[in-house]
Amino acid sequence: MRAQRPGRRRRAALLLAAALLAALVGCRPPVRGSGLNVLLITFETTRADHLSGYGYERETTPNLDALAGQGTLFERALSVSPRTNPSLASLMTSRYPHEHGVRNLLLPLEPDNHTLAELLRDAGYTTGAVQTHPRLVASSGFEQGFATYEDDYRRHPLAPQACAVATRWIERQAQGDRPWFMWLHLMDPHWTYDPPPPWRSVFAPDDPRPARLYRDLVERRIEIGSVVFENTMAPDEVAAFVNLYDAEIRYTDEAVGQLLWHLERIGVRDRTLIVISADHGESLGEHGYFFEHGDFGTEPEIHVPLIIAGPDELPRGKRVPQTVSSVDVAPTILDLLGLSSEGRFRGASLMPLVEDGDHAEDRECFGETGKRFHEQNVRREVEGAAGKWRWLRQGRFKLTHAPRASGTVERRLYDLVADPGETRDVAEAHPEVLASFRERLDAWIAEDPGDLRDYHISAETEEILRSLGYVN
Repeated sequence: MRAQRPGRRRRAALLLAAALLAALVGCRPPVRGSGLNVLLITFETTRADHLSGYGYERETTPNLDALAGQGTLFERALSVSPRTNPSLASLMTSRYPHEHGVRNLLLPLEPDNHTLAELLRDAGYTTGAVQTHPRLVASSGFEQGFATYEDDYRRHPLAPQACAVATRWIERQAQGDRPWFMWLHLMDPHWTYDPPPPWRSVFAPDDPRPARLYRDLVERRIEIGSVVFENTMAPDEVAAFVNLYDAEIRYTDEAVGQLLWHLERIGVRDRTLIVISADHGESLGEHGYFFEHGDFGTEPEIHVPLIIAGPDELPRGKRVPQTVSSVDVAPTILDLLGLSSEGRFRGASLMPLVEDGDHAEDRECFGETGKRFHEQNVRREVEGAAGKWRWLRQGRFKLTHAPRASGTVERRLYDLVADPGETRDVAEAHPEVLASFRERLDAWIAEDPGDLRDYHISAETEEILRSLGYVN
C-alpha cells in the first residue's frame, strides 16, 4: 500500500479534527438540495440480459420490472470493470480505476478519494450501508462517508436477511429529521449459484450435477480454473448452472420487492430516489469462459442493469437506448438531488439523455479488466497494469485492446448491433470508426501511470477468494 503524502496526512488530520469538533459541539451540516432520500441497491454479478425487463424470456425480475415502469431504465449501461471492488469504486467516485487506485479485487479504496457517501454526508444526509461481500468489509475503504457501515456478512449473507437489516435502519431514520442515503449490496447471484428451496427449482427441476461439482471443488478433486477455462460440460449441464443463476436473480428480486414494499409501509417511498444497478455481469459460457467475470471485458461481463425511479423529474416507463457508464451514476444522483459534484467527477449526469434522448449522443464507455487469477487463463499473456485488456464502447461499436507477450497489441472492432456475440472484427469495413475509437482509447490508456500497489494476501483472504471461485 502506498505511503500517504504529507498533504494527504494533513488533510486527514484536519478532517478528523473537524469531525471531532462537530461531535463535541453537537452541530450538523445543514441539509442542502431537495432533501430526497436515496436508496442505492447494487446486485452482485448480474448481467442485464438475464433480467426480464431487458428482454429475457424468463420472468427473473418482476419487482425490478415494476420499478422500471415507475421510472427510467437504461438499456445499455456498462461497468468500467468486471471485478467488484474496481467497479464499485468507480460507481462511488465517478472515476476510473487508474484514478481511484483500486485496480483489482484485493486493493482498498484509499481515503484520498472523495465518494458519493461523503458528498451526501456533507450535504446533511444520514448515511448507512449494508454489505454482503467479504471484500467490502470496513477495511476495504468503502466505509468512508458512512455513519453506519454494517459489514457482518456472515450474519446476513442472503438477500432477504440483508434487506431486513436495511429496512430496520431505514425505519429508524424515518423517525428523524434528516434525509438518508442507504447503499445495499446483495451478493446472491455470485458463484456458487445455490439459491435455497423452493427458489432453486423455480425455472427447472433440481439437477444434482451442480451440487456434485461444488463438492468436488471444496474437496479439491477439481480446480476451478479448469471449470472456467477448460470446460467440457454438455450443453444441458451448462444449462443446469444457468437455471440456478437465474433463480438467484429471481430470489434477490423477491427480497428487493419486500424492501420496496416496506418503503411504502413506512411512508417514505414517495420521498425516496431509488437506484438499482450491478457491479458487473457474468459469462455463462460465451467465448469459452464459464461462470466467471473479470478477465476479458466481454459484454456479458460488463453490461449491467441500471434503473432509476422516484422523483418527478424522471418520466414513468422511459427507456434510454444510449450507452452510458457506471461513472455516470453518482453525478446523476447528485443532479436529481439538486447538488453539485463540484468538478470532482469524470462522469456526467444522465438527465440530458432522459429529457432529450432522441437527440442525445451515446456516452463514451471505457473500461479495463481485473487481475488474472488462474494459470489456465492462457489468453491473458501479460501481467500487471500493462497487461490489462481495455475497451471503448460507444453506441453500436466497441474497440478492444489486448496486449500480447510479443510486445504487440491486438485490437478488434465489433459492431454489436450486427454481431452482439463479439465474434467478427469489422475494422477493415469501418476504418473511420477504427481511427476515431483508437485515438480516444489510446489517449485514455495514456492517462494510466501504470503503477499497481503492493498487497499481501492473508490465509483468510486466500480462503475467501477460493470460496468465490477466484483461486484454485
